[in-house]
Amino acid sequence: MSARPLAAAMLTLVAGPASAGTVRLGLFVGNDAGFGEDELLRHAEREARDLAKLFAEMGGIAPARAQVLQGAKVEEFKDAVASIEAQVREIEAGGDEVLLLFYYSGHASRQGLHLGGSLLEMEWLRRWLETSQAQVRIAFVDACESGTLARTRGGTPGEAIEITVDDALTASGLAIITSTGPLSVARESDSFGGGVFSRALLTGLRGSADLDGDGSITLKEAYKHTFTETVISSASSGETVQKPEFRLELSGIGEVALTRIHSTSSGLVLPEELEGVYTVVSVATGQVVARVDKSAGEMSRLSLPSGRYVVRKVRREDVLVAELDLVWGGDRWVDDAQMTSLPVGDPLIRGGWTARPVQLALRGTFSSPIAAANPVMGGGELALRFQIAPVKAPALGIVVGGGYEQGMRWTYTGRLRSGQGRVMVALIGERRLDRIDLKVGGGVQGLLLHQILKFTEPDGTKRIDFERETLTYWSFGPFAQIGLHLPVGPHAGLELGVRGTFFPVEVDGTRGFFATAQVFGGVGFRFGGRALGQVQRKKD
Repeated sequence: MSARPLAAAMLTLVAGPASAGTVRLGLFVGNDAGFGEDELLRHAEREARDLAKLFAEMGGIAPARAQVLQGAKVEEFKDAVASIEAQVREIEAGGDEVLLLFYYSGHASRQGLHLGGSLLEMEWLRRWLETSQAQVRIAFVDACESGTLARTRGGTPGEAIEITVDDALTASGLAIITSTGPLSVARESDSFGGGVFSRALLTGLRGSADLDGDGSITLKEAYKHTFTETVISSASSGETVQKPEFRLELSGIGEVALTRIHSTSSGLVLPEELEGVYTVVSVATGQVVARVDKSAGEMSRLSLPSGRYVVRKVRREDVLVAELDLVWGGDRWVDDAQMTSLPVGDPLIRGGWTARPVQLALRGTFSSPIAAANPVMGGGELALRFQIAPVKAPALGIVVGGGYEQGMRWTYTGRLRSGQGRVMVALIGERRLDRIDLKVGGGVQGLLLHQILKFTEPDGTKRIDFERETLTYWSFGPFAQIGLHLPVGPHAGLELGVRGTFFPVEVDGTRGFFATAQVFGGVGFRFGGRALGQVQRKKD
């Protein structure tokens, strides 16, 4: 783990008329680089994007109302704040209330936020949050020495369970929640795919923190979940325990729902009979996106973006693992009996997707004319891919294949019929993204071209052939291609791509080359590898 400088959450609530509508605004800032001797972070900027995406999906912030800053300096930050405040005034002039959400991930100290070699004073940040015209202001700041902010003005640290809230915005005040105490560090871990506090916050807002099962994640629930997960995760690392704190400066407080789990979104359901700790890992990023400490007798549902995941349950003697395919949305129901038991330490436990090292693709193809006055040709191809490198991106594979295409071009004086056979050998890398697999690579392609040119002339009401020429030519040259594989199940998917090839030629002693473009699309099948259980749809 590496130290990462404040993790704090501030909440300011100001009562407003019950009849007014609420518009949500968001400012999400991530800075991997601080200044001076600050260690370069790896996940801060991505965490800002992740949280912005989460609040767009589940937190009611429209894309046009969210600003994401990455690697920004103080001047850019203050410009963004001015823009936000202008929106607040515009919205309030229309009679609506505003909920403002601010998130920062990066380096900080007691003096302020470290923004790409510049310092944003902590007092400036605090003054903005206290004086903003937005009725509700919520700020999450993930960096070091956050306890300094939490304990200013005589504040006293408290435990997670001491927050008391109700269902209405009934008072005004300020609450500060921090990931650690004064002079302490917040942790960033590659195994968690980000800051321990931020990752716990993100998983909680996705549904892990829904303690009462009502589909809404409140401030109270998010803090309880984040507190518990941060303590457990930091303790398990063998380093100093990272313990969130909070302080209240409130004459009264009302609850606010941070996110809502939509029943129409894709999700993972844990039925009542299950119990234990279940973790969901993204195949695309390797990040932990959700963690649920499930008790028997209650059902839990996590809202997840469309994509591919691995669900795991750590037991004393082994780890249960199953693939979760949500590319096409819908709900999947976990069943321990359908999960695969793996020994502790197996690489697939960390979130790898089954390799299935052999792939077969059947595609239709269309090629551009190989030379002027030649026809567009269409046909098909078959390709086999054998994986030669681990699953980690990019997974490399050798591809061998071939195909055949034909085309015809008519003119007033004749017709040209072209046919070409192709064979190829290539090295293709595959990167697994949330919903698709991206394939990029290149190799060598051989071409055997056969053309028949027939000249015709009118003969009454029909045309007759009077001369015929035949050309057969072969060549080979380099090509590059890029393609996509869209899974439709664990063993099949749709394929689409494009490749370009250069063929050297020699005509009448003159050297040159043909450049052709080829598009292809079809179906792909995957075989072999280790079989893992699949999280299935609920059976009626």
